[in-house]
Amino acid sequence: MPSDDGLDRWISDLRDHLANGDLAGIRPVEVGHGTRHLAGESTIRVMLNDLDDLNDPAWRQERLCGLRDDFRRLRELLG
Repeated sequence: MPSDDGLDRWISDLRDHLANGDLAGIRPVEVGHGTRHLAGESTIRVMLNDLDDLNDPAWRQERLCGLRDDFRRLRELLG
C-alpha cells in the first residue's frame, strides 16, 4: 500500500536516523500499545521490525493499516 502523503519517505528517513544512532536517548513516545513505558528508540525499532515482518497475507493488510496509522501518529508527535 503506497503512501501518497510522504509517509514512505519519512519511514525510510527514520530508518536512516535509527541506523546512524540519531535516536539514542529519545524520550518515550505514546503511540498506544504501552509505548509510553519504552524508550522512544525502542518503540521505533519495534515498529520498524513489525513493518518488516508483515509477510503473512492472512493479517498483513489489517496490521499494515494499523501500523501505518501508528507511524502517522509518531510523525506528528516527533514533528
